Amino acid sequence: MFVERRPWHWIEWMLFIIYTLWFALGLAYLFFKPDIFGDIPFFTMLIALLATYVIPLAFWRPGYVNTAMFPVAVFATAGSLQTYLTAHLQEEASIILLPALLVGFLSWRRTMPFTVPAFVLLFPVLTAFIVKEFHLIAFFGRLVDYSLLFGLGVALRRMLATNLRMQKVLDENETLYGLIREQNQVLEQYASQIEQITLLEERNRLAVELHDTVGHTFTSVIMGMDAVSYLIESAPHKAKEKLGVLRDVTRNGLEEIRRSIHQISPQEDEGGLADRLSRLVEEFETHTGTRVSFRASGPPLDVAKQTKLTLVRCLQESLTNAKRHGLANTIAVSLLFERERLILQVQDDGKGTNELNRGFGLRGMEQRLASMQGSLRIVSRAGEGTIVVCEVPIAPKGESS
Repeated sequence: MFVERRPWHWIEWMLFIIYTLWFALGLAYLFFKPDIFGDIPFFTMLIALLATYVIPLAFWRPGYVNTAMFPVAVFATAGSLQTYLTAHLQEEASIILLPALLVGFLSWRRTMPFTVPAFVLLFPVLTAFIVKEFHLIAFFGRLVDYSLLFGLGVALRRMLATNLRMQKVLDENETLYGLIREQNQVLEQYASQIEQITLLEERNRLAVELHDTVGHTFTSVIMGMDAVSYLIESAPHKAKEKLGVLRDVTRNGLEEIRRSIHQISPQEDEGGLADRLSRLVEEFETHTGTRVSFRASGPPLDVAKQTKLTLVRCLQESLTNAKRHGLANTIAVSLLFERERLILQVQDDGKGTNELNRGFGLRGMEQRLASMQGSLRIVSRAGEGTIVVCEVPIAPKGESS
């Protein structure tokens, strides 16, 4: 309870330097003005000064602080030396004055009932009793000196405690930030892996379909053209018929290739737009652990495939940005069906920003919406999250495909 094992703070190093300078000053007086200590032998005084400096350091040193034993050591060494010198010289020696600063620095609520009387009141009272010539003004002056130094030590202790608490909070915040950054990296890696796997599967599927379609069509056309080259002179009518057949084969093959290419874009899901967005929200909530709510209002309408695809892409990008860049914990998604337009709003509680950077994803959203005479509006403030609003005019289903 009374022992602390930790590295020293700069305040403690400053006090240690002051304490050492105080000891060095005592040695300087001993070597250059030994008569100030009266007729006390030189080596006796030297040992006494060393004891008042070294013994308390056994309980207050870098990496180890004993707040209970340090005042006892100071009282036993510096206090005893001051009492002896005061009685011997019949004037106050003030040996304990500076150590009172350190005692105040190491005092706390449970030790102050002992340290305050011992280091603020006792020595001025002892001096008043020991010295034959008592002066009331000098007594109160000594009392003020001890009180100021002891109080300064207490104030420095409070400053140190506040600084250590702030440092602890800062370390915890840095640790939390590191965890968030790691989770964000994991999320980005997960999204990247999913995208790569999806692209690879789509490429393999498309490669197989194109290989089968193109290979079959071109093989039929080449073989037919070889036959036409033989028939064009000997049987022109058959050659024309064969060309007609080849034209139909080529046209059908072209349609097959077009259908394969069109399948690169996601197929239209069963159900309406609200159902598609709701499933997307549920999938995102499941995979990321983010609380996402979805609400649709207004009479649901069937919309064109391109409109549905555009809003799906806008919602995907908005959810990704809210989690990846905004570090949002909660996201609210709302879809409003109006008579002539659709409004998709995505609001998060992320960190927000005062300087919005419209990257590739946001520019893609703007282009998609602009191609449908729609608009994109983003409101974001640092510490207040982000609101993304997408508006598109309603086109009857089947108008755009």
